[in-house]
Amino acid sequence: MEVAMSSSSTAGIPAVPGDPDGTKALAGAEALAGTKAPAGAEAPDVTVVVAVREDGRPRLGRCLASLAGQTIGAARIEVLVTGGPPQSPPDGAGPAPSHAPHAPPHDQPWASSGAARSPSPADLGAVGRTDTANQALERVRGRYLFFLDAADLLGREALARLVHAADSKGHDVVYAKTAASGAAVFARTRHRVPLGEPGLAWELSAAKLFRREPLLRHGLRFAEDVPVGLAEQAFTLEALFRARRVAVLADYDYRFAGGAATGPVRRSGPEARNSPAALAAAAAEPGGLEGLLRGTAAAMAVTARFTGPGPLGDGFRLRHFAHECDVLTGPAFLKAPEPERRRVFAGVRRLVADHLGDAVLAGLRPGLRLRFSYVRAGDQAGLVSVLRYEAGHGAPPLRTDLVSADWRRTGAARRTLVVTARTPLPHLGALGTGPVRLTGCPEAGRVLLRPASGGAGTEIEVRIPAEAFPAGRTRIGLSTALLGTEHTAAVAPGTAPRQAHALRGLRPYRLDVSPDGGDGLVVAVLPVGLPVGLPVGLRRTERA
Repeated sequence: MEVAMSSSSTAGIPAVPGDPDGTKALAGAEALAGTKAPAGAEAPDVTVVVAVREDGRPRLGRCLASLAGQTIGAARIEVLVTGGPPQSPPDGAGPAPSHAPHAPPHDQPWASSGAARSPSPADLGAVGRTDTANQALERVRGRYLFFLDAADLLGREALARLVHAADSKGHDVVYAKTAASGAAVFARTRHRVPLGEPGLAWELSAAKLFRREPLLRHGLRFAEDVPVGLAEQAFTLEALFRARRVAVLADYDYRFAGGAATGPVRRSGPEARNSPAALAAAAAEPGGLEGLLRGTAAAMAVTARFTGPGPLGDGFRLRHFAHECDVLTGPAFLKAPEPERRRVFAGVRRLVADHLGDAVLAGLRPGLRLRFSYVRAGDQAGLVSVLRYEAGHGAPPLRTDLVSADWRRTGAARRTLVVTARTPLPHLGALGTGPVRLTGCPEAGRVLLRPASGGAGTEIEVRIPAEAFPAGRTRIGLSTALLGTEHTAAVAPGTAPRQAHALRGLRPYRLDVSPDGGDGLVVAVLPVGLPVGLPVGLRRTERA
């Protein structure tokens, strides 16, 4: 198929008269509903499924006109207008591009050069109407499917270019660049893209070209009990995993995400559904948090079905833990009613147990690793404590400070080294003493954890009997290890050496503890009255 390519994707995007509530466009679609190709006619090249949501109704006419003006020819397009993907609360998932995609200004002359008139929805040869995207999947005739929101527009050559790329290279799924998208996956055009390609997992909306045959052969459908954006993710994930070949086309502005016809550009369409703000807003609605959990679990289940342990699956799992699970364990969780909190916490804990491995952990920001530490431990109160700290101060720093080290009398001639430390991590005691680790003499130390006095955080106390230290010099340290994160306690500046005396058997010993100049302490156990031949340097060091 020969395709003539122009340099401007906005050329020929038609302007149509205003339709404030979408009534005219919807009426036109209804009038054409059920229109069928003549008997014996070839199947259209592409079926475009146009989802009509409230924000898209006023701009449906412009969307249909942009389809009528496609250079592939209206006769090669089938259009199915749906009432939107399956019913659900406001929704979304996926990273926002660096700046909002947008439609060209409404007063730009979009008509084709030399055209007698701008295309209109009436120029489309086959338009049908269904209630849902799943009903549309049962009726499609095109060799390819492209999903579009009614608020969006297509560049004039979009469908011709997409179909040509799929036909010439054998692609089953084609990513198409949205105007002004800053997504990393659209840095350049690639064919036969491996699924592990960086950025691919972060663009999972259904605004792509799909080959119809594998979709129908494998019975792909949109989940009807999860938010729209998550239903799109699960659908797109399965299509990707079943695809023979995948392409990313970044050489053209294929789609213009819907914006208001006048005034400042606002985001809409898949980009809006997939933005962090949309996720958070949806989660804050009644039942929204549980809807997000169901959708995230459904998407992760698809990845688990098609990938085993390793980098491929981890790339997709990282996307879900870094984005959807961030919202699931974020401020919306803190504001949810307690019964909903319990259900969501249990659901996220299952996701963590089933899908969160070390490689995924390493890719998460420290604050999320901390949250998932409490989730994995089954400590809902601890997660709430972390979120309350975040609300007032930001994410708790992964830091532990050694506050003091001194010898405490525990008998007539016995001493115990007591080391105290403090971390801003709240509710650490609920995780048990496992997160606190000693180096130097770990088998002898006893660790006590308690809420910090006078503010958020946890106080750590370590008690080590003097008898546990061998004669001579021993370096000891303390670290706090949580899920995927370990940090060494730092000695506070100005910490003074401390000294005491004790007996070992009948022989008196001097006990010293002092900073080692780094992140640890030096404990020196020396007999009183050192032999004359002891090196001067050792004398000096052990008395420091």
